[in-house]
Parts: sequence; structure tokens; C-alpha cells
Amino acid sequence: MSKEEHKLPLSKRKESVIFMMILFAFQVFMVVLFSVWVRYSKNEVDYDKLTSAEREVLAATGGAVQEEVTNIYGYFRDINIMIFFGFGFLMTFLRRYGYSALGYTFIISALVSQWSVLIFGFFETVDHKNDHGGDFASTFEMSQTVILQGLFCAGAVMISYGAILGRVTPLQMLVVGIFEPIFYFLNMFIGEMNLEAIDVGGGMYIHLFGSVFGLTIAWFLTDKKSKDCEDNSPSYSGDYFAMAGTLFLWMMWPSFNAAIAPLGEPQFRAIANTFLSLTASTIATFIVTRLFGHLGHKIDMVHVQNSSLAGGVVQGCLAHMNINPGGAIGMGFLAGVISVLGYLFISPFLQRRFNIQDTCGIHNLHFMPGFIGSIAACIAAWKGINDKSLYNPIEFEQIFRAGDDQAKNNAAATFISIGIAIAGGLFVGAILKALKKVGGLKAKQYYQDSAFWHVPIDYPKDVEYVIEQNNQPMPTTDNGDNVGGVEMKKHLSPATNKKDSGYRRDLIRLLETLVRNEQSTDDSSNSDSDSSDDEEERERRIRKLAKRSNRRPKNTQSEHQPQHQPEESHFNQATETDNGGSSTNSPASKV
Repeated sequence: MSKEEHKLPLSKRKESVIFMMILFAFQVFMVVLFSVWVRYSKNEVDYDKLTSAEREVLAATGGAVQEEVTNIYGYFRDINIMIFFGFGFLMTFLRRYGYSALGYTFIISALVSQWSVLIFGFFETVDHKNDHGGDFASTFEMSQTVILQGLFCAGAVMISYGAILGRVTPLQMLVVGIFEPIFYFLNMFIGEMNLEAIDVGGGMYIHLFGSVFGLTIAWFLTDKKSKDCEDNSPSYSGDYFAMAGTLFLWMMWPSFNAAIAPLGEPQFRAIANTFLSLTASTIATFIVTRLFGHLGHKIDMVHVQNSSLAGGVVQGCLAHMNINPGGAIGMGFLAGVISVLGYLFISPFLQRRFNIQDTCGIHNLHFMPGFIGSIAACIAAWKGINDKSLYNPIEFEQIFRAGDDQAKNNAAATFISIGIAIAGGLFVGAILKALKKVGGLKAKQYYQDSAFWHVPIDYPKDVEYVIEQNNQPMPTTDNGDNVGGVEMKKHLSPATNKKDSGYRRDLIRLLETLVRNEQSTDDSSNSDSDSSDDEEERERRIRKLAKRSNRRPKNTQSEHQPQHQPEESHFNQATETDNGGSSTNSPASKV
């Protein structure tokens, strides 16, 4: 391949240079600020005044720092797996976007985790200054809990990424990763540090905020070409990799909700309530997807991958509260039902009426269950309902920090979270839209890794490219248009396009699968004669499938179309010759 073929367009080179410069400058900025301002957490003891016995005890136990590590590190590990593995693999369902789903999750989550330590330290210092005096001249201590807050923020950013998956450049995602944490911790400063709202598992601050922020950005990035793009569809292998992400998220979600809960009974309740709620949302998902799925009583993998997790989201605000095990199951079941219905009816409505294309359906998995959980927390915290007899005095004070004002403070924090997310999303969305002029994605590059990644030779390609590369004639319709390709789509009427789009996508996938299977057979075959037989069989099957696609709906024929039988194309004649004139009765033609 020549140097000219490797050469990127000018706009792409500009995007690449700006991305690298910002990322490098950011890392230098982190090195300087961490060196100057951040210090490790340490035991607050005067070692000079300790007796030898006290020193031995401290050496054996590790003090307060070791206690925090012991209590939190297991949760920290689980949440790490959720953010980097769970969210990353959950978004690999798109047929040509696996590298970007995993790669952008990796780099942006790493960036946000660093950046969050400084932003959290800033707002905590401001809060401490308001309560106890002091200023920024002193250093900030980074504890295990502070690092955990960075992972929580990364979770909110990944939720937002789900709404715009497949439609952003690396530079645009970098902008999201830099600006969203600022709004995230501003919201936490108001709701957590000032209003003292209950939100042990991030129902408001992570799920509600992240989903509204992402949907607002998606409004700026949605256009007709992105909505009609055929690559916005899953693949079989992509779906089961995404299911692996779901299973890891499902298993680790109790840790997500219990990590910062008060020790003892509240932390156990957070684990138990979350687990029961997840089991209920999973059961609800299989019921509703069977009931409504494509009106064929079949299970939809999209629902299973996402709505089964709604039980964990709905427990975000109140997982550590005494809501009764039956209440946890009921909330999880309700969240699962509403989430599946959202995928079936609300997501298409948002796209059609409000021009918001939500690639991963974060509205259904994070917004609706998160909002339900936030309202449930307000009810559970209402004076007269939060019965003190359900808690011991210590945990009651730890949970209901705002006392009699807890319910109204939680309600205020819920709507403040939505408001700040919309404001931040409008600000960042406007920047992302402006950045389209700097190496932005073309319509044909939506939902494709190849725009910014080196891809291997078995990277899924258009069916036209695959067939041409294997020296096969392009399948054609009676009008001579390419089957399953862009040219065919241009010539068909809108009604035909709409009705047949699903069939054409299925045909493309079948043809690509046949070609890949044939290639793998050639690689592993030890006999030239066997390879030749497989080649002939593959040719016959592709031609039969292509001929099958020539059939049109009866109501799409124009009234002015000539009534004579159109002459068969060279391709169709070759098909009948190869199959002895009986191609329609073969098993391959019935696929």
C-alpha cells in the first residue's frame, strides 16, 4: 500500500493532532497538580507520644488507613471490573464498533478517574472551608474513598457515552471526559455535601445525572443519516460479548450500591436489597420481552442485556434502607417491566418526536429506573414513614442526615440533578457539534471502527466489497441494482425501503457469514479438491440467497409499469444453470 493510501485527510490529521496535544497537556497538568497538592492518606496519630505497646498494636493493625483499605478494597475491585469490563463489553453489540466501545471506555474512564480526584478535592475543600475554615494552601489527602469517587464519576460518563455510541470521534469523547466530571461534582457538592440527600448507590448522582446529560448531548448529534444507518445494528458475536458485560455488571452491582454505605446492618441491607431487586428485574425482563418481543413471543437480546440490570439501578438511592425484602423484589420487578416497555415504545418515540437517538437505550436502563428509585427514596424518607423503630439510633442518624427535612431535600436534589445535567449537556453538546468541523464523522463512518482504528482483514465489510473481493458477480435485482447495498436503496420506493430494510440487513449478515465461513474452511483445509467443492457450494448458496431477495411486495409495483415479464439478468440465468433450474426448492433458498 502506498504512502498516499495511508495518508489521512487534512481534517482527520487535525483531529488527531488536537486529540494528542490535549491528552498530553492534560497528563502534564495532572503530574504537576498531583505533585504539588495531593498527598496520601495517613494515620492521624502522634507517633512520638505512643508507648511501645501502642506502637506494636498500630504496626499489627495498620491503623485507620488499613481499616479503610480492608473495608473498601473489595468493593473498589468489583467497581473497577464494572467500569472497565462491564460497561465496555456491554457496548460491544454493534457489528463494526467493538474496538471503539472498549477502547474509548478504557481511555476515558482512566482519564476521568485521575481528573475526578482533583475536582472532588476542590469541592471537598470548599465544603470543609465553609464548615471549619481553612484554605487551599494546605494539601489534600487522597484516600481509598476518594479514588472510589473517581470510579463513580467514570460510571456516569460511561452512561452518557451509551447515548452517543457510534457517532463521536476520539476528540469529542475527550471533551466529554474533561467537562462532564465538573458538572458531576458540582451536582454532588449541592446534593450530597449541602442538602445531605440520600443516594448510597448513585441513583441520582450517577444514573439520573449521567443519562440526562447523555440524552441532551445526543440531541445535538442526531441526524437523519445516523438514524437510518444500517451499521446501527448488532451482530451475533457482538451480542454475546455484550451479554458477558451484562453478567459482570449484574454480579458486581451489589458492591456498587454497598461500597459507601454505613458499616454493619445498612451495608448488609444494601447488598441484599440490590441482589433481590436484580433477580426480580431479570424475571420481569423475560416475561415482558416474551409477551411483546416483535409480537412473535420471542426473547429480545437487547432487553435481556439491559433491562435485567434495572433492578440494580432502582435501588441506587435507598438500597441501605429498611424497605423490607418484599419491597426490594417489588421495586426490581417494576423497574424491569418499565425498562423493557421503554425499549419497545419510548425510545422510538424519542427518536421520532424529539430527534434524540439513544444508541444503547440509557433512557430505559438508567433514567426511568433511577427516577423511580429517587422518588421511592423521598417516600421512604418522609416523616412518619421512616419509622425509627426500624433502625438503631446510630444508623438512623447515619442514613437520615437531614432529619425531618430528608424527604424534601431528596426531592430537591433529584430535580437539581436533572437541571444541572441538562445545562451541562447543552454546553458540552454545543462544543461537540462545533467539533464536527474538525475531523467529524461522515455519514458512511457512523458506527464503524475503521474511521479511527487499524482493523484486521476479517473486519466486517459491506456485502458488495466482500463479494467483489472473492471475484463474485454482484447480485442484482430485476432493475440491475445491487442487492442489499446503497444503490438498491436509492432506487426503491420509501415504502419498500421501510418494509424490506430488516430483510436486507439479514441478507447482508447471511452473505457475510457465508464468506467468512468459506474463508476459515479454506485456511483449515488440507485438500484442494475439498476446497474446490466448498467454493462451488458457497457460490450456489450466495446466488440462491441473492435471487431470493429479488422478490418485491405486491403493492410496490407501479400502476404504469409494463406488464410484460422482465428479462432475467445474467446473474439469475447463471443461478438456474448451476442449480439445474430448481433453485427455489433447495434448502439454501429457504433461509
